[in-house]
Amino acid sequence: MSKIKTQNSKRFVIWALLIAGMLVSYQFFKKFVEDPDLGDFQSAGHIVAIELNNSGGRVAMFDESGKRIDPPEPKKDAWDDREVSWSADGQRIFTSSNRELDSYNVYRWNPAKNIVQRRSIGSRSQGAPWFWPGEDPNGPKIGLIQSGGQIQELNITSGDSSLVMPPTGDRVEGTEEGSKGIMDAYDRFGRAFVKARYAGSKDKIYALMRNEEGYTLIYQAIGLDANQQPIRPAEMYRGTTVDVETDNNGVAAILISGFLFAPDAQIPEEFIVDGKAVPPFGAGIFRSEIGANDSPTIVAVVVIPVDAEEALGDMAVSPDGTKIAVVIGRKVKEGGFEPLFMLSMPFEENGGQAATPIAQGAISSPSWSPDGSKITYLKQEGANVDVYRANADGTGETKVTNGGKWAMPQFSPAIAK
Repeated sequence: MSKIKTQNSKRFVIWALLIAGMLVSYQFFKKFVEDPDLGDFQSAGHIVAIELNNSGGRVAMFDESGKRIDPPEPKKDAWDDREVSWSADGQRIFTSSNRELDSYNVYRWNPAKNIVQRRSIGSRSQGAPWFWPGEDPNGPKIGLIQSGGQIQELNITSGDSSLVMPPTGDRVEGTEEGSKGIMDAYDRFGRAFVKARYAGSKDKIYALMRNEEGYTLIYQAIGLDANQQPIRPAEMYRGTTVDVETDNNGVAAILISGFLFAPDAQIPEEFIVDGKAVPPFGAGIFRSEIGANDSPTIVAVVVIPVDAEEALGDMAVSPDGTKIAVVIGRKVKEGGFEPLFMLSMPFEENGGQAATPIAQGAISSPSWSPDGSKITYLKQEGANVDVYRANADGTGETKVTNGGKWAMPQFSPAIAK
């Protein structure tokens, strides 16, 4: 009898723990569903960035006067904020952080209420979301994130995520076999997806993949072709360094350094010298726009020859797509890059011929204000990497931070009312 009572007691304890766990999970998901996220925050002119120190990254915001504003700290003793982004309206700040769990999840900072909340579910580490600034009514709550070598759409209201790249059967209306064939087709481009941007709609995507030699940029139209087969991805550029950004209309700025031919490419004879393939250029920035025939129209903004000493660093296209900021430097040993100055040029064919200087020094990570009147960037001086801002013509350069090492400065997308 005593043994039966003991077993019943153990079962009761187990059931009590299970019920308690279910209640905790229910409360967590209930918060996702409710998610009032109340409070307006006027962030026009504000800059967000990440301060790097021995304890990890720390998100911080600066208003137009340079006043620093920090989010509340978590209960966890050690944590790291490693990426940061703004909501499409500039009301909220998002970061990829391990402030609660060991894995990196998406957190939302509401400065109006001074609270930070986890907005993603799962144990797989996730990057900070990028919100498409288009007129999609779901745009403010759906962000693209990188997670485990895939690109997903994260609903910050519910915490749910869905696979975007590679596309699955629910995004491509076809058979499972057809969908699997599309996923297999990515092997020749790279091992993992690291970045994606919408090319003007949710069914047109620029995606960046990492491979053994560097990176490959592909364009993917989601849907079926004339033969009712899933549309295959198209390789655009391959290089040791490749990056892509888009303006508010989905027009892409593509940066390539160390151009590479695809392994199976049919190389034109003019690029074969003494039996070896010679790249058509060393580095370049290109403008790509998806036309009515659902294929990219590409023009060169600036191109640097293979044998030139000059090289390209970071870039940023203005939200309205009229201009682009480009860091110019020179090559150093073993494929390195030394930044020297930053230029602004029209974001159009041969725009580099009308370039004007913005700033000098070891500059990186430029970001435009929403109206294109100002720009923020990093500049290294000695051991310090500070956040700066200046007018679009380079006047009024101001140091925002005061020493230390900073990363990822970004202007709020909000426009002053």
